[in-house]
Formats: sequence, C-alpha cells, structure tokens
Amino acid sequence: MRELFIEIRCEELPARFVDRAVKGLAKAVKGLLKGVDHGDLTTWATPRRIAVSVRDVAEGRPQEEKLVTGPPARAAFRNGQPTKAAIGFAKGRGVSVDDLEVVEGPRGEVVAARVRSGGERTVALVAQGLEAAVLGIDFPKTMRWGAGKWARPIHGVIALYDGTLIDCTVAGVVSGNTTLGHRLTPGPITVRTSAEYVDFLQQHHVLADRAERRVVIERQLAEAADSLGAEVGALELVDEVVDLVEWPQVVVAEFAEELLELPPRLLVESMGVHQRVFPLFVDGALTNRFLVVSNHPYAPSDADCARTIATGNTKVLAARFHDAKFFYAEDRKQTLSVHGEDLTGMQWIRKAGTMAEKSARVGTVAEGMAAVVLGADAAVAARAGALSKADLATQMVGEFPELQGHVGRLLAGLDGEPDGVPMAIEEHYLPRFSGDSLPTTPAGTATALADRVDTLVHCFRLGLKPKGSADPLGLRRAAGGLVALVLGAGLRTTVPDLLDAGGAAALPKADGNELVTFVMARARAQFQGRYATDLVDAVLATGSADLVALDARCAAMTELAGDADYDALKTTFKRVANITKDLAPDQVTYDADALVEPTEKALHEAFAAVRESAAKRAANADYAGALADLRGLKPAVDQFFDDVMVMVDDAALRAARQGLLNAIAGAFRQVADFKHLS
Repeated sequence: MRELFIEIRCEELPARFVDRAVKGLAKAVKGLLKGVDHGDLTTWATPRRIAVSVRDVAEGRPQEEKLVTGPPARAAFRNGQPTKAAIGFAKGRGVSVDDLEVVEGPRGEVVAARVRSGGERTVALVAQGLEAAVLGIDFPKTMRWGAGKWARPIHGVIALYDGTLIDCTVAGVVSGNTTLGHRLTPGPITVRTSAEYVDFLQQHHVLADRAERRVVIERQLAEAADSLGAEVGALELVDEVVDLVEWPQVVVAEFAEELLELPPRLLVESMGVHQRVFPLFVDGALTNRFLVVSNHPYAPSDADCARTIATGNTKVLAARFHDAKFFYAEDRKQTLSVHGEDLTGMQWIRKAGTMAEKSARVGTVAEGMAAVVLGADAAVAARAGALSKADLATQMVGEFPELQGHVGRLLAGLDGEPDGVPMAIEEHYLPRFSGDSLPTTPAGTATALADRVDTLVHCFRLGLKPKGSADPLGLRRAAGGLVALVLGAGLRTTVPDLLDAGGAAALPKADGNELVTFVMARARAQFQGRYATDLVDAVLATGSADLVALDARCAAMTELAGDADYDALKTTFKRVANITKDLAPDQVTYDADALVEPTEKALHEAFAAVRESAAKRAANADYAGALADLRGLKPAVDQFFDDVMVMVDDAALRAARQGLLNAIAGAFRQVADFKHLS
C-alpha cells in the first residue's frame, strides 16, 4: 500500500473554521491527485491540526498518447512546405512541425499530431502543488504573518508518500516527518504512516478523530450528569466544543445559588454563548451546577487541576451573572413601553427610519395579520408588534444581545400587559434560522409575519435587494422565515396578499412582482429540501402562490411518483401537456359535438365522468384524490394518440381535439403542470 499522508499543524483555529479547513484540505489533495489512481481518503482535525490520508496512491499519472487530427493536408502543406495552418496546429499541440503526420480523415487526408500526456510523478505533483492547494483553502477571515496568509499561522507540515518525506514548503514552513501532541505533553512525534500518527497522538493526549472526540464528550457529559442526578442541557454546544479541544475532560463546577434568581434563559444563554459550558437541570429546573469540557489532559483525575478549572470558569460566569443581575434590576425600574420611547434615537436601517417607526409599523401590520391566523386576537397582536423592539433599548439586551425578545417578554409580564402579549413579543423573532422552532401562539405567529413582511417590503421599496451571494440585511432569511411561518401555521392565503398587508401594493409594479418572485424562490428552496426538484417545479409552474396548497400538491405528486406505473403515467400526460403548451391555459372549453372518431368520443366521455369530481377534490385540497380521478384517463389518452391526428386541416375538428387535450392538461394543472416533469 502506497499511502499519501499530509498534516498541516497551526495555531488554534476558531471552532467554526475546523470543518471548513479539513474539508478544504481533502478537496485540495484530491485536486493534486487528479488523474492519479488512488483509494479511499480519510481526514482528521483538531483545533491545532488538519490531516488527510489517501490509500493506494499510484506512483504517478498514466502516460497516454492520442492522435489528434488537424487541418486538411492540402491546406497544411504547399509545395512541400508547412503553411501557417500547420505551424499553428503543431504549436497548439506542443509538437514540432516535422513530427506532424498525414492520415486519412472522413473527408480526405489531414495532418495529425501524436500528443502525449500524463506521466507526472505523484511526489512531484504534491511537492509542486501543495503550498498553493493549502493556502487556497477559503476562510471567512485570514491572518497575515511572516511569509504566509491563512486562517492561523502554520507551524508544521508533514508530507509523506509511502513513508518517505516529500520535500516542499508551505508558507515558509519546510516539510518534515514530525508533529507535536498536546501542548501539555512534551516531545516531537515521528510519523511514517497515518496509523502511527493516530496512535502516537493518542499517546500524547490528542484525539485526532472528530467523531471519536464527540463520542467521548457526550459520554463524559452523561456520566457526570448521572453522578449528580441531573440532566445535561444545551447539547447543541457539542457541535462547537468538539472543535475547541484535543483531549476532552469534563469537570463539574458551580456558581452561587443566589444567582438562580435571574431568569433561567439568561443564565443558560450566558453559559453557552460566553463560556461554552453545559447547564444542568433537575426535574426540569436549572441548578447552579454546570459542566466544563476542559482541554487539560490531567483533569479531572488531578483534583487540584479540576478545582482550578472549575474555579476559573465560575469566576468568569459569576462576573457576567452579577452584571446581568444589576442590569435586570435597572431595567425593571421602567416599563417596557417607556424603554420603547428610546427607540426614536435608534436607527433601523440606513435611510429606512428609526426602530420606533419600525415597531409602529409592525404593530399595525400585525393587527391585520391576525385576520389570517386562526385564533389570533388583533388587539394582542397589535400591542405585541408595537412593543416588539422595545427591549432593544434595555441594558440587558445591550449586554446580552442574544436575549432580545426574551427580555421584552419578561418586562411585559412584569408590567401586566394583556395575556398573549409577552409571549408574542418573544416569539416574533422565530424562526431565527432554517429549521428553528416556530411560534407556539397565534399572536406570536401574526407578529412574526408582520415583522418579516415589513422588513421585506420596506427594503425592496428602498432598493436594498440582495445582490449575488451578498445579503447583509438578511432578506433571504426573512423571506425563508415568512415561508416557514405560513407553512407551519397552515395559513390559507397567498404570498401577494401577505405582502400587500405590509404595504407592497404601494410599490411600483415591477418591484412588487420582484418581491413576490423573491419570496417564492425561498419557498421553492424549502420545498426542494423535502421533494424532488422536478415535482416542485411542476407544481410551482401552475402559478399558484398559496404556499399551503403548493405544499399539499407536492406531497400528492410525491405519492404519485411512488407508484410502480408512474413513469408510464408521466409519459402519457406530459405528452398531453406538451402538445397544448401553446394554447391559453384557461382555454378549457371545446365543442364535443365536433368530435367524430370513436376513440376521441370515448376520451371525451371518460374525461366528462371525472372532470367535476377531480375539480371538487382539488378545490378541497384533496390533490391525491384529484390525481386518482385523472390518472384513470391514461388508457383512453393512449388510444387517442394511437388513433387520432390532432393537427388536421378541418379547423373545427382541430380546435375540438386541441380543446379536449387542453382541458385535460388544465385538469392536471389543478395539481401540477406535467410538462415540467423531467
């Protein structure tokens, strides 16, 4: 086995960079080996190193020879001398004119060149290309130092082929065959193979495999919690913590019990955001104990070491908590409404007014949104919308921005705001990202819709539309949240109607249409996450903007696509859709008396028997039932195409046949436009 092994050792990478770095290295190495036969690729990554191993790597690219033909011989040579055509052809193929051959082509004699490619040695490919490949890994931010520019300064490079060192340099660092273990474990480690690398690192307190570190972290957290009779919270932190440590060791710590008087979410958020530690709960109640995933190889076996780690984390958290306690006490001296008065001095978006104006609009729009959200109280939604941004002016949110909305809920509750208002204030930020929780209350849904609609309408009014991949105002996220809210609440309304409720009707027609298209693009993206792309496109091609209906149609088409005879059904009815594609979609009436052939009369009768039933089912959102009615037309349609020519000279007969097929296509368009199926 000839293994290619590469390690890049650096200063600690930010946790969010580790996955990007190791995937980038894997992609870069695959690029270096393009054309070289090789086996499986394995990666390892910690905050201080990324590594990749490729098994069964051939010694080089295979050498190939191809005969490449060029211009006609009569144009390439005149009087035995090469013309510009021959000289240019030879130069373009990297050969001498004297090496050109004359061969027989499809239309006579042509000149040809024997072009050789490949043959490059693997060691040479890596030596020449590794630096550019590594430094080409894309990061959100980079650092400059000495001879390099990368996510963090590079300190060591290993490049081995079949255990032998490949001489190369990356950012001024010369390759070698040694690495280092944990910072607290001395001594260099000599590496010959990836197997030795992993074993030696483990002996030096480094778990190089990310999946293994995750298992260790999760096991240690569970064991520590069980020993205390508690449950671990905020387990989503494991995704980040796994890339913060090389040798995870869980330590138990605790803060002063009196600090539990603070709102639980504040404590939990602060533990996660500021210290990446895990809260502990007993019977659902937050305790004053928490778990720290240390990177110290001798904790918790060394009691003094564990105590020092616990004390240090407690001091940092306690300082944050005492600050929060002070800010919370200060904020409670005024009502949330009074805090909201300070929003007049807070800009929302440049040229888009203040946050106070934004809140006022959200309140107005939320009142209207209550009409489309089942169970929503208009007055509650309006009040929640008016107060939705007020906590941005509090000291608590100024210090803990991740608590926006929650602080508003707490203060609104203390102020005695009407039932439903406090929760709606907090929930109007949901969903914050794709896959996030949705509001649990009708008023929260109405207020969340209002916030997003207002943002989208006013940003498009100001021309602040996303360009390319750039979206500094998060408008794609806002549109995606709007779609998720509509689908989650099952709101039977259309995207244009929702946007009009936020003032889109006042936009220039082109901008309004562009905004609808923008939101529908996010709907398409969400549907594609659950359904096949061609089914989604066929459903969206019907022109409907009722998201709930579109979702149900996609589900019905997915069910149909699971049938054994789906391909045959698709072929038949796609043909119907294609043959009528140039007819007006609403041209669904035809003169049945003009039909003369038994086959077309039979199709008309079969269609008449199911047409009304399918329409009623579609109107009641029973799209699977509508398709069940219409799919029964397949034998009659197939026979029609076998026996009848549609485009006859007789205008009345041609119109009747086209009208019949267009009516059938229109019936299917109540669910999907079959011509968009792949």
